[in-house]
Amino acid sequence: MTAAGERTPAGRGRTLGFVSTIHPVRRRVPRLLTLLAAGLTVAACGVERDVVAINAATTPIAPTEPTVSQPPPPATTEPAPSTSAPPSTSPPPTAPESTLPPILEPQLNVDIPLADVVNVDPDKPPRDYDAFVAVALTDIQRWWNEQYPAVYGVPFEPLQGGVYAGYPERQTDLPGCGDDPTTPYQELQEFVAFYCEFGDFMVFDDDSVLVLRPLADEFGPAVMGIVLAHEFGHAIQSRNGGLDQGLPTIITEQQADCFAGAWTGQAYGGESPLLRLGDRDIRAGLIAMLSVRDPVGTDQFVVGGHGSAFDRVGAFQEGFVQGPARCAELLDAPLQLMPNQFQSLVDFERGGNASYDCTDDPSPDCRPAPEFLAEDLNNYWDTTLDGGFEPITTQPVDGPDLTVCTDAVQLAAEIVVCPSDRTVVFDEPAVRSLYDEFGDFTIGYFYGIAWAELVQRQLGRQSTGEVRALDRDCLTGAWVRDITPDAQGNTPRQADTDGDGEPDSTVSSSPGDLDEAIRMAILEGDNGFNVDQVGSPFEKIAAFRVGVLGGLSACDRDLG
Repeated sequence: MTAAGERTPAGRGRTLGFVSTIHPVRRRVPRLLTLLAAGLTVAACGVERDVVAINAATTPIAPTEPTVSQPPPPATTEPAPSTSAPPSTSPPPTAPESTLPPILEPQLNVDIPLADVVNVDPDKPPRDYDAFVAVALTDIQRWWNEQYPAVYGVPFEPLQGGVYAGYPERQTDLPGCGDDPTTPYQELQEFVAFYCEFGDFMVFDDDSVLVLRPLADEFGPAVMGIVLAHEFGHAIQSRNGGLDQGLPTIITEQQADCFAGAWTGQAYGGESPLLRLGDRDIRAGLIAMLSVRDPVGTDQFVVGGHGSAFDRVGAFQEGFVQGPARCAELLDAPLQLMPNQFQSLVDFERGGNASYDCTDDPSPDCRPAPEFLAEDLNNYWDTTLDGGFEPITTQPVDGPDLTVCTDAVQLAAEIVVCPSDRTVVFDEPAVRSLYDEFGDFTIGYFYGIAWAELVQRQLGRQSTGEVRALDRDCLTGAWVRDITPDAQGNTPRQADTDGDGEPDSTVSSSPGDLDEAIRMAILEGDNGFNVDQVGSPFEKIAAFRVGVLGGLSACDRDLG
């Protein structure tokens, strides 16, 4: 997030990606992987037409020249997804309420040996998620055997080449995709998981220390199922011709995320006879999407682009709620994408984060993030609401005791609103810790919901409890929409509408801010869909997206 700055893009970064695709074209995997590891993308998806995979990388690459760049045109006659934020034409997905008893771990209704489903050899080390992977893969194929004819009107063709697990101890070769007959394990580590259209097989890294195992160890084995469901989505694209259309990688990845969400939704809703997922598993899926997003500052249209966490979670939610038939529409009518490129060299160098208190920024123009965010929220609501908006002030306190007023409304453990004197009180050590860990939009999120509570009162919103909390998330998203620059670096309030010779606002969001909002929704959300206090992470993210994509009118329509 930035309060001012040049509108010149910085470079691109490297990090984890979720999947990529390679088709049967002249291709040498080692060369491709070397280029990816040294280049600008997150994953190997769609570089040449056969492999669809996940891969890992590390730090951003510094820009060479601070000149404005535009997304490259897609390699197709189909229109590219919009990177602006026009009003939403349809309500975003809302999480279904499960009527089933809550579960803490995935419920497996069958016992399937892993070797019956995955190509392994006797040297494979046992993993805690092995039993889940075997059942999940069986269920994914069962589900597509049912859904593919319903969605595409023809019988489903099972995966011909099988699924392979890769690990350092493996003595038998992993198949290669293209010219090379085998895939060395060292190269699989860079993909993490991939689907190869040439041979119609999948491979996943069973020893990943960067992505899969840490996520599965911390958040549960459902992460493995969601990754494999995503990869299987590329096998579906191979069957429906999606990989032959020359589409930008981001489009096929978006659909694969949607397919993964659709499979997860049926497993959560009790539609599978083989397994059931619970609230904790859905949260794990959201975290997986957050973990494998494109690097901050990445142009989504570069080869191998997968999307920001905001975009990836949105596609996952679309499938989760609406099912595979909706996902099938996304190649022709992609979901809206939000800009993800740096607009200034300064913003790039700061990693998209404004200084908390300017102690780390010697610039005389530096303004602390808590200061300019409060000012901008006052400005936004004053110019947006009929009759204006009386300013709100902030009061940091040194600790968790926020009882500084008699009418305090607690919105989160770290923040309260005092309606009578229009003050927002926050636990500064806790908020500063979150800022240090996640980025500046942790402040933006807390401020956003605090201002939203007083906006609700001014608008006479009568909702309570969870519905009111989700409306606050939506109103926060509406503000973020207003400070999110388009591909040219312009935001709605950078015009001089009041004629004073200055822009109405010099604040703009930075790449990564929307993803930080996703992280905050996961952190602050209820433990499950049925808790109904402030909304589950799934519900909070969906509500926030309503505001970001559709603005205040969409919040009024869907949540007001």
